[in-house]
Amino acid sequence: MVKLYFTESWSHMPLWMTYSMIALGTLILGIALALNDKYRRNKKIKNLWAHQSILNRPKGNHIRYNQYYDYFKEDSAHHIDDVTWNDLDLDRVFHRMNYNFTSVGEEYMYAALRNINNHFANESLMQTISNHKSLREKISFILADLGRSTNNNASRFAFKNKSYKQYNPLMILVSLLPFLSIFSFAFGPSIGIFTVIFAIGVVMSLAMSFKSKAELLYSDLFYAVKIIDTANQLLKLKQSHEAVNLPKIRSIKFLSYLMLSDDNNEMNIALQLINAIKMLFMTDYHIYHYALRILRKNQGSFSEYYQVVGQYDLSYSVAMYRQTLPYYALPETGSLHTEEIYHPLLTQPVANDYTHHKSVLLTGSNASGKSTFMKTIALNIVLAQAINTTTSEVFRYQPGSVLTSMNLEDSLAKGDSYFIAEIKSIKRIIHAIEHYPVTYIFIDEILRGTNTKERISSATAILNHINNNKNTTLFAATHDIELTEILKDTFDFYYFREHLTEDNEIEFDYTIRKGITTTSNAIELMRIHNYPEYIYHDAKQQLAKLKQLNI
Repeated sequence: MVKLYFTESWSHMPLWMTYSMIALGTLILGIALALNDKYRRNKKIKNLWAHQSILNRPKGNHIRYNQYYDYFKEDSAHHIDDVTWNDLDLDRVFHRMNYNFTSVGEEYMYAALRNINNHFANESLMQTISNHKSLREKISFILADLGRSTNNNASRFAFKNKSYKQYNPLMILVSLLPFLSIFSFAFGPSIGIFTVIFAIGVVMSLAMSFKSKAELLYSDLFYAVKIIDTANQLLKLKQSHEAVNLPKIRSIKFLSYLMLSDDNNEMNIALQLINAIKMLFMTDYHIYHYALRILRKNQGSFSEYYQVVGQYDLSYSVAMYRQTLPYYALPETGSLHTEEIYHPLLTQPVANDYTHHKSVLLTGSNASGKSTFMKTIALNIVLAQAINTTTSEVFRYQPGSVLTSMNLEDSLAKGDSYFIAEIKSIKRIIHAIEHYPVTYIFIDEILRGTNTKERISSATAILNHINNNKNTTLFAATHDIELTEILKDTFDFYYFREHLTEDNEIEFDYTIRKGITTTSNAIELMRIHNYPEYIYHDAKQQLAKLKQLNI
């Protein structure tokens, strides 16, 4: 009897009530699924620190991190340029330390590694994140709620005052068409049904057209609104950061509730239903223009909110990165001096000590460690300025601009030979030392793209010119031992060496030494790499003849 009662009650329930109950049930199910997803994600976040791991991150060569930096570089005279970025393999360094939760943090980290002014990890915040588990988890949860928006360009709202399509008030009337069409039932059921279907079709078509045309900006806009809400939540956390008074941006909390995206929740039926209802009344069109108007009026304020989120995420990421290092040091101010410094990308690095007195000319055999040592010093200057962290026991320096000319390649598209590419690369260094207050210059195998006589004479002139700038710290590596005699009064000389094992193989210890190399391994490397024996012996004979001729 009970079963029959419920069946009869259900069958006599009004149609609108049946649909309402189905919709309510779907909504409750969607909320439950969303809460379950959030619970599982937060549980995973709690284990990230102990396991030194990252939250799920999209992969692919199409993902870019440079949009935020690109807005800065035209107005910033002092930053890591593309040549230096590639020479130092800073892309790998970036990915090695990328434990960020958000796209904002990733783009802020990229700008910091480019040494853009006023973009760096906050030391007090990093210490707090490292030492206070509960607060660290709260910060992580908030940042994870913002998450990533792949290839997002939300930072455009902090820099560009671009003109966008104006809001059309007539769209209010269009949005009301599905509701107004109900009144057509007064003229008969057939007319009413046709009018409702027609009205829904018109509105849905316009909504889909708008979404397709404005999809990228639409996504960036609502991510920007979430950034503001995220910054406010972070700043409300006690003892997480020094007091920051940001200008209030009205209605942002209200807008954040309306920002529903199904990008990461394709299986959430409730979310799909809500988005369908929004499309039915063109809600996104009105929210879009309202949010756009608010952000355009608060462009400067949004930049501050963006930096708050970026610095929190970067500081978490660097604090995590430090846990993965064998040891690290906080940089100090003073003359360049470092102890037990190592390259952060090598799995088994050899540490070295160095104290700077004069410009340095490095000599040594092929693959002995000259380039790696220069990159180690250069990278640590970049890291000191970006994340207040160095891969050393001690690191003292004066902040300044880093420029390198090390891994040049022929630019066939531009029609440049190796030598032309090198000439252009060194020209930018000469320009920099004339305009930058403090510079660190690193040049590997200077002018190797030309003949010996012109290389030595030109290299001497260039190195002397750079060295004459008293605010420049210069490191250069060369195979031209003649340069050591020419520059003996103005440069310090260091070298790396190798030795032959009992098996007649070459081994390197990668340790820097004061002085000038007395060995060369080019011919022996031919033997080790199985060149024909007659070539190897002929090369040794030719070398002996050249030494006799004193060439």
